[in-house]
Amino acid sequence: MIFQIGLDDTDSKEGMCTTYIGAIIVDRLKEHGINVLDFPRLIRLNPQCKFKTRGNCSIALKVEVSGGQISLVKRIVLDTVNELAELHHDTTNPGVVFYPTEKIPRKLKAFSKRVVQDIVTIEDAEALARELGAEVHKFKLGRGIIGALAAIGNTLERDWTFEFVAYRTRENWGTHRRVDEASVEEMNAKTFPNTFDNLDPATGEIRITPHTPCPVFYGIRGESPEAVVGAHELVRTFEPIERWIVYKTNQGTDEHLRRAKVAEVKPYWSVIVDAVVCRKPRVIAGGHVIFRIRDETGEIDCAAYEPTRQFRDVVRKLVVGDKVRACGGVKEKPELPLTINLEKISILELVPILRKVNPTCPKCGKRMKSEGRGKGYSCKRCKIKAPASAAKLIEVPRMVELGTFEVPVRCRRHLAKPLVREIQVRFPAREF
Repeated sequence: MIFQIGLDDTDSKEGMCTTYIGAIIVDRLKEHGINVLDFPRLIRLNPQCKFKTRGNCSIALKVEVSGGQISLVKRIVLDTVNELAELHHDTTNPGVVFYPTEKIPRKLKAFSKRVVQDIVTIEDAEALARELGAEVHKFKLGRGIIGALAAIGNTLERDWTFEFVAYRTRENWGTHRRVDEASVEEMNAKTFPNTFDNLDPATGEIRITPHTPCPVFYGIRGESPEAVVGAHELVRTFEPIERWIVYKTNQGTDEHLRRAKVAEVKPYWSVIVDAVVCRKPRVIAGGHVIFRIRDETGEIDCAAYEPTRQFRDVVRKLVVGDKVRACGGVKEKPELPLTINLEKISILELVPILRKVNPTCPKCGKRMKSEGRGKGYSCKRCKIKAPASAAKLIEVPRMVELGTFEVPVRCRRHLAKPLVREIQVRFPAREF
């Protein structure tokens, strides 16, 4: 029979990683002769969720078992979570779900989408699990059952990527990651765009290594298992790798974004809003750029924050009347109005900017001077006058173009789809 396993919320801000526990479980299952089917799935959940630790990921596995192996599988999974999860932290509340079927019902897929795009309660997850006959195991509060159930329900049918994750030996956890940066640059040059987000081209910063005390050594994201494994083989390191795994994932797919009208936007959502700039961009304390957009239902602020650097330069060039598509997340800040924190912006239409130009003197050819509002123009040298209607309006070139612009790699969310993937996804070649 096919047996589905989901787990979530095993880490804390001080250590551990749910992907690492997933990798340990996969290896232990295989050691006991359990057939793990397909790639394990790494599912990123709502990036706006206030309960998340870092990347807000959950893990799902699919195994093939005989009736006598089910208890063994459960024991391996639960013992591993109990052994490795950061249970001593108040904010760590793991959950494990077992679901004995291969076919994923529509209700579970819909639940998974909600967990990626909205806020879902533990009670919601428990009620659905009872209805579907899924077995739930809660550690402490057990909030992780939400992500565990969502991971099982996310079958990655529309879009997906892969991530190669290498893990450190325990004695190196919490220390500086020793990777040959030149080899990462070489790897990126040889594998991009089949791999992506390896480094930030604007700063040269290496982005495959996290800066947290977790077991992850580095992660390489790409379009196929072959691409990420091949990229890993080009990376040189100065410390040993304990183990590695390839996950199939919703990273880089924009699955968190939902289309919305301004009046529909809520805290903890990530949205796509088509609207018109109604208040010009302004720079506030800290170097953040704020502007306002409007559609037929209302108005909302948009923000490009200081760390997005050159992305702000695009935003600053918008003017009232420009039509844009704003993509980003919305946080709840009671002291501030709702604001879309931009991840991407598409400039759909640019309004012309017109500038009034004084007429030229028909005799000497020099620009005439204004005599005052509505009083016309005159050439002081030639004593020639011209009416106010002689002025011309000329269109000023806009210093920004139509198109889509994204924040730099260093500011990009796990789920945000890099623009380079737009071409990859539009013309997919995905038979592996």
